[in-house]
This record gives sequence, structure tokens and C-alpha cells, in this order.
Amino acid sequence: KIIFCGDLGYQLPPIEGTEFIIGNLPVFTHTTNYRCKCKKLEKRLLWLRERIKEGMDNSNISQVVKIFGLDIISSDNIDYSVQDLILCATHEKKDKYTEKYKNLEKYSVKENTRDYCNGEIIIGPKPKKVSCELRHAFTIHSIQGETASHKLFIEMKKMRSLKMLYTAMSRARTLDQIQFIQ
Repeated sequence: KIIFCGDLGYQLPPIEGTEFIIGNLPVFTHTTNYRCKCKKLEKRLLWLRERIKEGMDNSNISQVVKIFGLDIISSDNIDYSVQDLILCATHEKKDKYTEKYKNLEKYSVKENTRDYCNGEIIIGPKPKKVSCELRHAFTIHSIQGETASHKLFIEMKKMRSLKMLYTAMSRARTLDQIQFIQ
């Protein structure tokens, strides 16, 4: 059997249960980040990994963003389009953005079918024959594994760990895609 596990110890742990324990299984480690296409972003992600490895996961997240030399903008000043991703720490914050942009068509699929996968993001008219909901923001937990192709807005409220910050930032390909929201 082959078990694939991505970024154990660095990304967010599961909401229920416990993180996979390797135990005595043989491990083949791959260290190339194929998503990241930017040395500036790669440098910051590696810095976060080192702090997490050192046990500094509960650092002040706003302070870390400032150390990175990145701005935190007001939620009133974001230039959002449906191709962009907005990531939040909580469902409450996620729902705030969905309400704000409810006039734009973007949906999250809620089931697996022959044509759609649970969690798939649909931009455009609501698809028929599949359960889906209007969605303009996502929790950081729910978006693990996705890659942002356009802007990536990261809501700072309720951001409580470096793992959460790392998971959110590691969805981008380049640092200039990322905009932090107060």
C-alpha cells in the first residue's frame, strides 16, 4: 500500500480526529513545492515552516505579516472578482463575504456526482443536477489542496496560528497574488 500525506505538521490539522501518525512506516520525503513559482513567497513559506518546527505556532499573526513587509487592507477596499479566492478562519467571516458579493455567480458544489466533485468551485450560472450553494469565501480548512490562480485575499480576523497562515499563504503561486484583510 502507498499512503500519500502532504505537509504533516505544517498545514492545519483535521477538525475532527487526529493528524496521521507515521509510526514505523517507511517515508519518502519530497521537498519540491510545485505550486510556488516565486522566490519571495517561497522564502516566507520556508520561514513559517521553520517557526512551526521550532514550536512557535501561536505567534502574533499580524506581527508576522508585518515582518514579511506585507500590508493589511480594510475589507472595504478589496478589489474582488469571482475568479479570486477569499480565505477566512471561520464560517461566520466566510458568510459575510458571500453576502457582500451575492450578486455575483460563484458556487461551491456540496456533493459528488458523475460531473461534479464535492468542494468544486463553479464560476458562472448555478449548475443543475447537483447540490451547490452560493459561495464567495472559504474557510482555510476547506480550501486545503486548492491553488489560487488569481488574487488570494486572506482575512486576518480569528487567524490564530502560523499553521493557519502557512496553509492560507501556500495556496498562492506568487507573493503578489496575496492581499491580507483586517
